[in-house]
Amino acid sequence: MEDGNLRVAGPTPFVRSLIVTARPRQWIKNLLVLAAPFAGGALNHPVVLRDSGTTFLSFCAVASGNYFVNDAADAERDRHHPTKRRRPVASGDITTRLARVIGGFLLAAGIATSSLVSVRTAGIIALYVLLTVSYSHWLKHVAVVDIVVVACGFLLRAIAGSVAAGVPVSGPFLAFASFGALFLVVGKREGERIGLGDAAVVHRPSIAGYSAAFTAQLLSLSLTATVLSFASWAFNTDAHTAGVPWLSLSVIPFVIAMLRATQLVLVGAGADPEELILRDRGTLVATVATAAFLSIGLYVV
Repeated sequence: MEDGNLRVAGPTPFVRSLIVTARPRQWIKNLLVLAAPFAGGALNHPVVLRDSGTTFLSFCAVASGNYFVNDAADAERDRHHPTKRRRPVASGDITTRLARVIGGFLLAAGIATSSLVSVRTAGIIALYVLLTVSYSHWLKHVAVVDIVVVACGFLLRAIAGSVAAGVPVSGPFLAFASFGALFLVVGKREGERIGLGDAAVVHRPSIAGYSAAFTAQLLSLSLTATVLSFASWAFNTDAHTAGVPWLSLSVIPFVIAMLRATQLVLVGAGADPEELILRDRGTLVATVATAAFLSIGLYVV
């Protein structure tokens, strides 16, 4: 880009390849770290915000590290995928050896950074790393186990945020985080199954264990459990406040968001959960409304 005599150079192709492999757009998932302190009404405390932010950055580092490791492990398979073949490691822009080195460094850096918050937080992130590395090499090939492992990764983010902030989580909140994570992962598998068709099994062998009927049952189970646990948390938390029941009212847009997301998942749009939320106007509006009601109930009232 040029402005008079000033010329600003963009990132080099190699740096661009590193950024693409790190997948910064996926960091939105790590906002789950803020779920427990937010639900506990503690995010307005500077120390809690600092420790939660550090934990968030730690998860961003280990998540990107895992992408490098995973892309190195899947390079040969990705070369035969219609879109993944353009990934830097699969295309040869980054060697598999370099991807493993960078991935290992980011994983170690993430754990080390989280130790600045607490040893317990670092332990949870280390467990997350162990789980994701095992997933990349072995567990992702086993039907049902693969979605449980990925869902546990989401859950560990929420637990790490709770531990880092020193905010205990209630049973309904833990159930909401667990089943909500399961819903997202099942939706992703269904999106892959529908989007890739007969080729899905070639690129992800575990999909052979997911029939349309089985996936529908899993979606129904996780949808119902997610809505009921969220409602239970909201209604019980509202019992300790006065005035307009903002938390209870948040259940209405939340249910709308979940139903809209389910509708999209069943037509194959759930392969990228974060894209589903950000690109679909109905889901986005309902999600923002839910967050607004929760914010008013927890921080304004």
